[in-house]
Amino acid sequence: MKPQKLALSLVLVASLPAVAESVVKEKRPPSPTGWCVATVDKLEVTPKPADRKKTLAQLGRGSLLATFEVKQKDGRSWTRVRAVDPAKLTPEMGWVDSSRVESLPLSQFPEDSELLKLLGGPYLDDFAAANTSMARYLVRRAGGDPLLVCFLGSPIFPTARLQVFARAQGRLTLGPYLEVPFADLQAGIRHVEVRDLLGDGNECLITREVFAAGAENQGVNLVVRTIAAEGFKTRWKAPVEFRNLGTYPPKLQILSPPEKNIGAPGTVTKGDVEFRLRGKVSEPVWKGKVEFYAVGREEPVESVPLEKVCAWDGSKFAPLQ
Repeated sequence: MKPQKLALSLVLVASLPAVAESVVKEKRPPSPTGWCVATVDKLEVTPKPADRKKTLAQLGRGSLLATFEVKQKDGRSWTRVRAVDPAKLTPEMGWVDSSRVESLPLSQFPEDSELLKLLGGPYLDDFAAANTSMARYLVRRAGGDPLLVCFLGSPIFPTARLQVFARAQGRLTLGPYLEVPFADLQAGIRHVEVRDLLGDGNECLITREVFAAGAENQGVNLVVRTIAAEGFKTRWKAPVEFRNLGTYPPKLQILSPPEKNIGAPGTVTKGDVEFRLRGKVSEPVWKGKVEFYAVGREEPVESVPLEKVCAWDGSKFAPLQ
């Protein structure tokens, strides 16, 4: 071998460890520097700071995110976070407006791997642990440490879990949980937010959950729960989407009051919920419409608007229907 070629080969061989180390460093995920919790109803996560064209996820109040760095752009502060949309349960790196979150120290919450060890069982399996993502939420309590609520799972598993962790004597302990099935590679819970609806400092967990009784009979419920040592307690549940076009009545019949029409055969219900303050309590107000359809007709035959305040009775909110 010629001296020039030999020298070049030696240089290339000598540089291989450095190149390999560089590749490993580049692929290694960044380490978080802290946590932040969403203080607004809708927290937008974008691919770049001040990106107004694309949104990676829109998270609810109380979402707890790992943080990595802070940058200034367009005169505002932006925080890089790892976001987990509960509907997908796949983590994505993005940016949030720093003014819309509250910063918390890294030591306040353990890593995902530590929580999986605490759960034990199937979550100790290496494959399950490597493919499980967690969407985290902070639920504050009056006179006590906040609860850490995690929605965890993966589209490759049949179910996900809504798991509560409580702090006792400085250590996290397992609290109540709910198993939630996956459907069409999406989790049964599409959105989670946290609010103090009762005005007593004990926040409620508010979820949007998919339900189905057939291909043409399905929808999404908004569910309000409180959390106690004995488990979750449902304080209110109402559909914000309800499509029942599997069967049709022989003739159009509109019931009164209008909320009785929700979910009737041949109807599509579309609505949303806002929380209206009355005294110390924020009561759910359902606003929307029920559309009536006929066989072979694309447009609704009739549409009935609906608005109803569901008052608090001391233990639960009044039902919508």
